[in-house]
Amino acid sequence: MPANLPPEYFKAEQRYLQAKTLEEKIRATEELIRIAPKHKGTEKLLRMLKRRLAKLRGELEERERRRGGRGPSFAVKKEGCAQVALVGLPNSGKSTLLRKLTAARPEVADYPFTTRLPVPGMMEYEDVQVQLVEIPALVEGSSLGRGLGAQPLSAARNADAIALVVDASSDPQRQLEILVRELEEGGIRLNRSPPRVTIQRREEGGIVLRGEELVEGGREGILELLREHRIHNALVVVEERVDLRTLEELLEGSVVYRPCFVLLTKTDLSPGTAGGLGPFRVIDAGRPPEELKREIFRSLGLIRVYTKKPNEEPSREPLVLPRGSTPRDVARAIHKELERELRAVRVWGSTRFPGQWVPRDYPLQDGDVVELHT
Repeated sequence: MPANLPPEYFKAEQRYLQAKTLEEKIRATEELIRIAPKHKGTEKLLRMLKRRLAKLRGELEERERRRGGRGPSFAVKKEGCAQVALVGLPNSGKSTLLRKLTAARPEVADYPFTTRLPVPGMMEYEDVQVQLVEIPALVEGSSLGRGLGAQPLSAARNADAIALVVDASSDPQRQLEILVRELEEGGIRLNRSPPRVTIQRREEGGIVLRGEELVEGGREGILELLREHRIHNALVVVEERVDLRTLEELLEGSVVYRPCFVLLTKTDLSPGTAGGLGPFRVIDAGRPPEELKREIFRSLGLIRVYTKKPNEEPSREPLVLPRGSTPRDVARAIHKELERELRAVRVWGSTRFPGQWVPRDYPLQDGDVVELHT
């Protein structure tokens, strides 16, 4: 099928060829993707443009990283049960929040880009610690190198969860749209699960496809994509509907999937704002510190589970596991041999009566005490 490209496409292509900087090339490529018709005849062209865009953004990120290499690093070593990135526009209240919830003392000022490097702090919530990291401010175009460049996005990619810090007194909906767009452009998918696709590269055996009917473009589209990436031996298993772009992102490892929630600051200046911020869970950051800590921990999708031996007191330090975990998961977290030998389980907390015997796949709740029997 012919591509039938409009005249505007060729003008944009000329701008790309004349571009002298990475930023100009990125903008021109984005324009080419936007202008190109979306039909079967342009599928290959669009994939090529998207690969080019990913490569250019990678070069930009690498350049920013090298620049940063001459000074302090943006990397923050993970500590505690989870690392949460505080991401917001300039003067959204990130530093004030970090001071409120941790012992960290970042500079607080009323001018933009006060924070120029990630600032970590440990939030103590009951018997666990959560690491909060204030990320230097994003701006519209951060993914293209504007503001402090792409390094803040790289720091956010490494976190376990994203907290979008939004100022309720200054068009919060637009702030949210900018943050989500920049994070998406930086390869961070919010509140989405990774697609159920397995790509296992092998040394021989050719290409084996399972579930190809679930991929937009079918078998031929997958095979062409693998050839373009010089993959000649692989097992590809697809268990849900995906498009070729998603498949390509998985091949390149260019995206991460992170849970996300909104911390709404300055709500005293604009009450009633939380209801209009789309699908995200919104937490009023003006709450008392202990309430705010509890809500943040709940937003991480984690539970605390305390283990005990028969006729002994429960452990003081909990295991921190994903919500929905079972006694089998507790046993695995302790030792894989214990999981294999697990025969019976007693639970205190969420059960109908204390010390109730439960199945090994019983869904545990935050604060449960578990006694494992082999």
